[in-house]
Amino acid sequence: MTRLPDSGDGALVLVLTGEFDNGTVVPFGRALSEARAAPAVRTIIDVSRVAYADSGLLRLLLEGHRRLPRFTVAGPLPPQLRRLLTFSGAVGTLRIAPDVDAARRA
Repeated sequence: MTRLPDSGDGALVLVLTGEFDNGTVVPFGRALSEARAAPAVRTIIDVSRVAYADSGLLRLLLEGHRRLPRFTVAGPLPPQLRRLLTFSGAVGTLRIAPDVDAARRA
């Protein structure tokens, strides 16, 4: 996970890369907790580089949606993550943008 530098628009952008399961989501969970302590104008999670995700990542995305202002998942969504979000029903709950630039404009 990488935090992008502030571009001056008040957005916190986290880029997720690799595999995310219950055993590997801890750093992302910490980053979301830190974001709650000092909320940004908007929070954008770039998932375009996620190779694998399970319920651990899904849980944190839904938690971020509930607790952080203007929380947006930015794609393009990898096929496996799209299936997870679709089958769980989260695709209808989360704000999803085609990419980070679109999320910044939303």
